[in-house]
Amino acid sequence: MLIFSVLFLAYPLLYSGYLSLTHYNYATDEAPQFIGFQGYIETFQDPLFHVALVNQVKFTIPYFILTFMLSLAIAIVISNLIRGITFFQILFSLPMIIPLSLVGIMFEWILFPDFGIFNHLLRVLGIASWNVKWYSDPRLAIYCLAIAQAWKMVGFTVLILVAGLQTIPKALREAAQIDGVNFFEELWYIIIPNLKPSLFICTTWILINSLKVFDLPRVVTEGGPGTSTVTLYFYSWKLGFEQLLMGRASQVAYITAAIILLFSWGLNRLFRHEPAKRG
Repeated sequence: MLIFSVLFLAYPLLYSGYLSLTHYNYATDEAPQFIGFQGYIETFQDPLFHVALVNQVKFTIPYFILTFMLSLAIAIVISNLIRGITFFQILFSLPMIIPLSLVGIMFEWILFPDFGIFNHLLRVLGIASWNVKWYSDPRLAIYCLAIAQAWKMVGFTVLILVAGLQTIPKALREAAQIDGVNFFEELWYIIIPNLKPSLFICTTWILINSLKVFDLPRVVTEGGPGTSTVTLYFYSWKLGFEQLLMGRASQVAYITAAIILLFSWGLNRLFRHEPAKRG
């Protein structure tokens, strides 16, 4: 395990960190040229990096909200069932088996403008004006990718939240219900405070998946239409394997990693479990 960690984790991490401080085209340069943090300054001045960053925000916000809210709602419903909890846990976990690239293709067929089942249902319901080319519209493509990824990833967070809800004593919730609290008061004052460790795991997982999205824009849209679905990870891949600029690709990757660490720290502060204190 030590040899594996050094060869496949520590060494690539350190070497890519070094490359991020260099200018290196591995097709033309014999060796990386050290330029320090000048490369990061040039990356922040790159217009396409700004486009990728904006697209990343457009993807992350709806994906994070949709996955988190849907997971929490499903988990609460499942945890209140008398029977069938295991069945529904398995049911919502099944999409996780499907490769993300295949999920993108599947949703591409579902949202196909002429023969897709979603647009067909819109025509049946008499709202044909919504019959649009979802993945071909620069305003909608990134949000369609977020929905596709949320459908696949929601199963894992449901499992974590159901496990967390089962650790909350039933007597605590029953006592609150006897005292006359409504569902939203029970959710805010009892469920969420006792669910903080599970919420931290889920929100961190969702955040990482939202910022590391690559498969969907690579397979489904190729970053298009235009540059409307070029995300940070996809942009890093294009720099490294299309333009052969490994230094610039490493810079974008490390900027993305810094964003993940920053938001993970914020989530840790938000959902930090505080032990009860005596009055």
